[in-house]
Formats: sequence, structure tokens, C-alpha cells
Amino acid sequence: MRHQDSLIGICLIAFCAFVFWLTTGFDTVPPMLSQNVPPTFFPRLVLAIITALSVILILQGLKKERDVNEKVAPAVFVTAAIVAVAGVMLSYAGTLLTLFLVAVVLPIAWGERRLHIVGGLAFGLPAAVYVVFTLALGVRFPAGRLFDGMM
Repeated sequence: MRHQDSLIGICLIAFCAFVFWLTTGFDTVPPMLSQNVPPTFFPRLVLAIITALSVILILQGLKKERDVNEKVAPAVFVTAAIVAVAGVMLSYAGTLLTLFLVAVVLPIAWGERRLHIVGGLAFGLPAAVYVVFTLALGVRFPAGRLFDGMM
């Protein structure tokens, strides 16, 4: 494989296939508790999006001329670290607070300095997720251990 992007795309597709296989082992939820959405729906939706983007990455990687000195940008590792920390924080801080914090830290890590843009994203993204999933679809997000005593 001549292009790193294509190799990464293939690895991502293999990862998605493995995780999709893992979702086949999810327990079935009684219809009364399913909130009209099976437990496999959201993970498989995310996997489908990642797979589609990986195919685009492969195709773009095959078309582009590769520079011999091309290296992985440091922002890739910073982003991976932020996502990993967010995954650890999720059970403690809850879904919406973690999403808020990621929406603040990630753009700043990528070099965004317009605070009104960061603030709009930080408040708008969790609010939109709350409206769509909690109000429209009736899906409750875990509040996290930080807020357990408050609810």
C-alpha cells in the first residue's frame, strides 16, 4: 500500500467490521424498555458513518501523490488523547457535560481562537443533542456520578 491514508482507511473498516460483529452479541431489550430504538441502532449508525468516511479516505489516498517526508500531524495524537480522556470522563461527568467539554477543548486544540465560535459550538452541540435525543426520541443519557446525588 503506497498511501498511508488508504492503509488507515482499510484498518478503520476492519475495526468497524469487528465492532459490528460485537454488536450482534448485545442482549435484547424488552419492548417496554427499548424506547422504540434497539440497543444496536446507535452503535451501528456510528459504524456506518465511520465506514463511509473510511471509504472516502481510501479513495482520496489512492488519488493523491504522497510526499516521501509526509508525517502524521501532532493534532492527530492530541485529538486521540482528547477523545480517550472524554471516554474516561463519560461515566463520571455524564454525556452532556463531557460533550460540552470536548466541544470546548477540541477546537482550541485545533487552533481555533475565536471564542464566540467555540462558545457557540460548546453550548449548541450539547443542546442540539439533548433536543434530538432526549426530547424528540425519548432517549435518556446517563447523568454521570458527579450528578447522581442531584437528580
